[in-house]
Parts: sequence; structure tokens; C-alpha cells
Amino acid sequence: MADPSETPRKRTAKPRTRSELSARVKELIQGGTDYRRFVRELRAGSPGLLLSFAIHLLLCIALLFWIIPGARDNPVAGFIGSFINPNDKQAKVEEEDKPLELDVNVVPMPKVPRTRGDDPVEVKPPPAVRKPAEVVVSGALASRGADAKAALVADLGGSEESEKAVKLGLDWLKRVQRKDGRWQINKTEGPPGYSEEGTISFRADVGGTGLALLAFLGAGHTHQQGLYQKEVRRGLDWLKQTQQSDGNLYDGGRGDQSMFYSHGQATIALCEAYAMTRDPALEQPTRNALQFIYASQHPEKGGWKYSPGAHGDLSVFGWQLMALQSARMAGIEVPEEVLTRASNFLDTVQSDAGARYRYEELSDRTFTPAMTAEGLLCRQYLGWPLDHPAMVDGLKFITQPDLLPAWTAGKRNVYFWYYATQVLHNVQGEAWDRWNAALRDELVKNQELGGVQRGSWHPTRTPGERDEYAAAGGRLYVTCLCILTLEVYYRHLPLYGTHAPMN
Repeated sequence: MADPSETPRKRTAKPRTRSELSARVKELIQGGTDYRRFVRELRAGSPGLLLSFAIHLLLCIALLFWIIPGARDNPVAGFIGSFINPNDKQAKVEEEDKPLELDVNVVPMPKVPRTRGDDPVEVKPPPAVRKPAEVVVSGALASRGADAKAALVADLGGSEESEKAVKLGLDWLKRVQRKDGRWQINKTEGPPGYSEEGTISFRADVGGTGLALLAFLGAGHTHQQGLYQKEVRRGLDWLKQTQQSDGNLYDGGRGDQSMFYSHGQATIALCEAYAMTRDPALEQPTRNALQFIYASQHPEKGGWKYSPGAHGDLSVFGWQLMALQSARMAGIEVPEEVLTRASNFLDTVQSDAGARYRYEELSDRTFTPAMTAEGLLCRQYLGWPLDHPAMVDGLKFITQPDLLPAWTAGKRNVYFWYYATQVLHNVQGEAWDRWNAALRDELVKNQELGGVQRGSWHPTRTPGERDEYAAAGGRLYVTCLCILTLEVYYRHLPLYGTHAPMN
């Protein structure tokens, strides 16, 4: 007998059609129907209708795993929550109104093994890299004027002593210039004060002349203004007379080891002299020298080495790329395909996703500080931003404490210092301050201050690291690199601005 206190259940019509079934399902989900009564009604209804409902329910649950967040972990909660949350519709509208935001840092990247056998490191995707043609180079040489120089020396870490060392170095270069206008690395005859010449057995006068001219130009002295107009003019005239019909400036045999070193260094000098003076007499020789670089690039690998079309090594490559950068500073357009191929070459000699560099692609040598500094400078010229992960990692590598400049046996490396100084000057910040303080004082301290060699630097006292090649380059080579390094405050404006943060 029924309990009189029990409230009679309200009977509802059994669902007979799919439309009725859909309405009842919606009513159940929204809480308007007792699910137990709903099941009894289904059991009393058509078996076919019950089977149809079961199949559709299973399909809906399967779809949850793909279209509803959280459904894979909790299918029931994900399914029901997507219907009964009263804010879902409004949230969906607001989400559609939001702009699409992409977080590139969540894209999975492959693990790249380090060259030294360390554990693999997770490499984050780099920020967008500007195309080489987008690098801003206009006005980069305007800092060489007298007023700008003084301000930059004071602001960027130079000193009265470093400027005095530059002047003494230029005076030495003036004294050792040959009467015909050239400077010799491997001196056979000439003025006094030229001991400890290079051991290079082939002619590298073009390279020696290019480096000497760069030292004068770096301090703002051209053939039209400054204290050394005569010396600069004679050097430029000698280069123009030496240039061959195809634009090659090298006066030795093709394929010599110093051919493209010399051509690149002399081309940089022509580009800078033209940029600083706009002398029409320099324009065509400059363009011809650049054309020889374009034509000599490896058509696929993108590098340069000892002869036109060679696969390339990073040491030779760097001087050619600096010539291209100097051309752009002079307002001369460099073909974009040449810069793109150059960027591709750097990919072939990089390690650690671009944070380290080796001498050449097929070399058994591992990466070195000198090659890494040269590679990073080239990457800066080709558009890598300051916050590129490989740039940040590479900067930490070349500024580790045991690589700070010291004029001691086996540690001195003027070649490495020349490139690292430019890289860090472009960056500025605390890393630059630490590096500059050590290097500036070491160079000033070790300059020759007496006799006919006053103003120069000794190439082998003390002997430097193997890849410095100071004995091969000799006193002229080492002295030019030291002068150029001490001129860094005003030779070029910092590529990322004067206050770019990099600790």
C-alpha cells in the first residue's frame, strides 16, 4: 500500500521521436528532469529509439576528447560542464573578440648536442631575424669627426691614454710607409723602425696597405682632411694603381693564402675612404673591388677562401663580409643574394645553434673564441637581434673570465681581441665595460715607447696563441690591429645603440 505522505510522481509522455528525445536530453542536462525517471521512460519506449540514443551518446562522448578542454582527463565533467556553465556563451563571445596571440616560446624545438659533449640543451626558437638588407648602416662613420670622437671616447670607455696610444701608433705608421705609398708586412727594404716583420713568404703589400689605411681612416684622417692627408693619399693611389681589370686588388699570384685577406682589407679601406669623402675618383675602383668579391663567392656555400669560387673559411670570410658592410655604409647597394648566401655559409660553420663557430665546414678543429667572435660579428652585420638566444649564449662564451684580455705568454690573442671588441662594442652594457677596461689598459701598457719602434707593438713578445698568427703578420699587422681596436669607440657607432643592455 502506498505511503500517503509520498508525493505522487508526475507522469510525462514517453519520448517517441528523435525531436522529442533531443528535447528531453536538453531538459535532463539543464536539471529539469530526474534522470532515473528518464531512463525508465526510455526502457518503456521503442527499443530502436533506445538503441539510436545509445549510439549518438557514444559518438558525442568520443568527440569530447578532441573538442572540449579537459575532456580527456575527465570526460563527464568536461561534457556536462560545457553545457551547464552559464558564462560559457559570453566567454566564447569575448574570446572571439580578442586578437590572436602567438607565443613562439611554446613551440617544441629539437635538442641540439653541444660540440664538447655536454648534455643536450633545449633550444628556444629565436626571435624573428631581420633580412640582411634591413640592417641600418647609414651614418655609421659620422662618429669619426673631432667633436663626436671626443664625446664617444668619454662616454664609451676610452681614455686620454688610449687616444695618446692611437696617435703614437699612427706616427709609427707614417714613418714606415714606403715612398711609393704602400706598407709592407714582409719587409724586404725600407725605412728604419721596421724590425720583426712578418714571415709571410708571398707578397701581401695590399693587405698591409689596407690595414694601415684603415688605422688612419678609423681616427678620421682622410686624403682630404686631418694630420695625415699625404700618407693616406699616397696609400690610396698605390691601391688604385695596383688594381687589376677584374677589380682584384691583390698584387701577388692567384690562390696565394693572403690573396683574399689582402683584397678584403684593401676593399674596406676604399669603401671607408669613399664614404667619408665622396671623392668621385674613388667610386669606380671601390665598385670594381666589390664586384670581384661578389663574383668570387662560392655560388652555393656562400663563402670565400684563397681563390675565387673556393668553399670558404670563416677567417677569410669575415674580411669580405666587413667589406660588404663598409660598402653599405658608403651607400653602395650590395646584392641581397650575396648577403643571403653569406648567411648560409655561417650556418655551415656554426655549433650550438649559432652560439659557437669553427674555422671551416669540414675542419676537424672545434670552435674557438677567435672564430666565435668573428662569426658573431658577421651575424650582427647580417641582422641578428640582440636578444637572439644564440647571440646571448655566444656573448657569454667569449666574455668568460679566463678569456679576458691579458698580454701574457700563450694567452695573448690580438686577432680574437680585434673581433670580440667590435662585437661587444655593438652590444654595450656591463659585459662591454668589463672587457674594455681590461683590453684598453693591456694595449696601452704594452705599446713600445722608445727608439725607432716607438708607437708600435711587438708581434711575438710575449708569444700569443696559435690562431693569433702574430709571427706571420709581423709588427705591422699586430700594430694595425691594436690601433684599430683602440679606435673602436668612434670607428663605428654601436650597432644596437649606445645603451643596449647585455650583462
